[in-house]
Amino acid sequence: MKKIVFFISFIVAFSSCDVLDLKPLDKISEADAWTDQALVQVYVNGTYTAIPHGRRQDVLGARCEEMYSIHNWGNSYPVLQGAMTPDNVSSLGNVHYWNTAYSNLRNINIFFENIDASPVDQSFKNGAIGEMKFLRAFIYANMIWRYGGVPLITKVFQLNEDYSVSRNSYDECVDFIISELDEAIRLLPDKQPAAQLGRASADACRALKGRVLLYAASELNNPDHNINKWQRAATAAEELLNKYDLLDDYQSVFLADNDEIIFGRSFTQASSPEFNRWIARNGTSGQSGNTPTQNVVNAYEMAATGEMPFLEQSDGSLVVNPASGYDPNNPYDGRDPRFYASILYDGSFWQGRETESWRGGIDSPENPTSGWDASQTSYYLKKFVVESIPPTGTSLRQTNPWIWFRYGEILLNYAEAKFELGDEATAREYLNKIRSRASVNMPPITDSGENLRKRIQNERRIELMFEEHRFFDVRRWKIGIYTENQDLMSMYISRLPDGTKTYEQSFLLSRNFQNQHYLIPIPQTEIDRSLGSLVQNPGY
Repeated sequence: MKKIVFFISFIVAFSSCDVLDLKPLDKISEADAWTDQALVQVYVNGTYTAIPHGRRQDVLGARCEEMYSIHNWGNSYPVLQGAMTPDNVSSLGNVHYWNTAYSNLRNINIFFENIDASPVDQSFKNGAIGEMKFLRAFIYANMIWRYGGVPLITKVFQLNEDYSVSRNSYDECVDFIISELDEAIRLLPDKQPAAQLGRASADACRALKGRVLLYAASELNNPDHNINKWQRAATAAEELLNKYDLLDDYQSVFLADNDEIIFGRSFTQASSPEFNRWIARNGTSGQSGNTPTQNVVNAYEMAATGEMPFLEQSDGSLVVNPASGYDPNNPYDGRDPRFYASILYDGSFWQGRETESWRGGIDSPENPTSGWDASQTSYYLKKFVVESIPPTGTSLRQTNPWIWFRYGEILLNYAEAKFELGDEATAREYLNKIRSRASVNMPPITDSGENLRKRIQNERRIELMFEEHRFFDVRRWKIGIYTENQDLMSMYISRLPDGTKTYEQSFLLSRNFQNQHYLIPIPQTEIDRSLGSLVQNPGY
């Protein structure tokens, strides 16, 4: 099965009887690049590197309450603790996207300045144009989700041109993105054939369009609650309803190509990172760099009642919810099945043995041979991980796609938009479609009003856990001032001589989130280069 491969290899030979007409032997001329269909295809393929993924060390989950990075991969602590500035933002892993974005946008703009005159097959040309329009829209979407309005650049600046640019408004950027996607939809097939996995499709464009419009309708970008923006978000989601399926088994959604995936970044053995080693238990020679926090464990409901295990008090402390059925002495019993599909906890069985994250266990910081690599939270990541591939001792790497859009998200988008439009019955219906997945089967939600909004937000948190949505969700909902100021917590597990265990939620890391942090600062170097044409985000 062919997939987009993110590297380029050329062997080119030229000959001529006139030495004055000889082409360079060590590179391909610009003229050849746009007349050879294979080279145009390689150019398009290379642009897909603009699409980031979460199968790396510096994940967005470690920049919110989802995960804790014991190695500070991607310099995550400044984001968590409110120390992000225009001077250090360029070092903050995939939070920072400015340079990646504009370098790839330049390549895309070069493509559009040359493709019309290219003599390649028109059908191929249309597909390539559609893919590049999707990629340009994707890049700008990821820009505005981070920085707000950014400069819209659709030309290639020449050496002697005035290249000072100013920021377009957020709404102008949204309009441009939607225009690009609408054009791409007309040029691309609804779904790519199996041999072209990883390429943009019309449905991938529709999914991106839906997320862009959902974010644009949310509190951060729509403080006046313009109902038309919510209607556009709902309509965009409707375009994908009933075109895909929810897989019966939640865990398997993330382990191979399947009918729930609308678009994902594909990998080969050559291009896949060493994901299994980076996140594996230290007792199995893993590095366990990014591990789930107690905060996210507390967000999983009890399966029998559909109730949260804890009630939050006015001072932020937690008390056991007596209606939930939660047992503090057996904290991992009876939870939402998505918990067991996503997180390895003390006592869970994985790769042939039981997880021992109790203090002194083989997967704890007290492990005498690799304690420095142990989870500080007592949890390890299970979601996305192929169990049959060990952390070390093999050259085999997992090639399951990193999912950017899947049907589960579309249902959540639609539920949220319909709720904000006042249609609570439809919101509950689509929320419960997610909860009634065969392997999940959680009690249906019956709430209304503000309680229903909270259930929608928590359902999104659980269903999309670790998929790099939460970082943006808490910002677009403008709840970050609350959620991102909560301490990161871990579980301290002691095993007594008789084998019984005690569980104590303990402090891990304090966090600091201020109003300016709803947007990422533009790098100061870019502000300086613009000679005053770029305006920094407020508060920085």
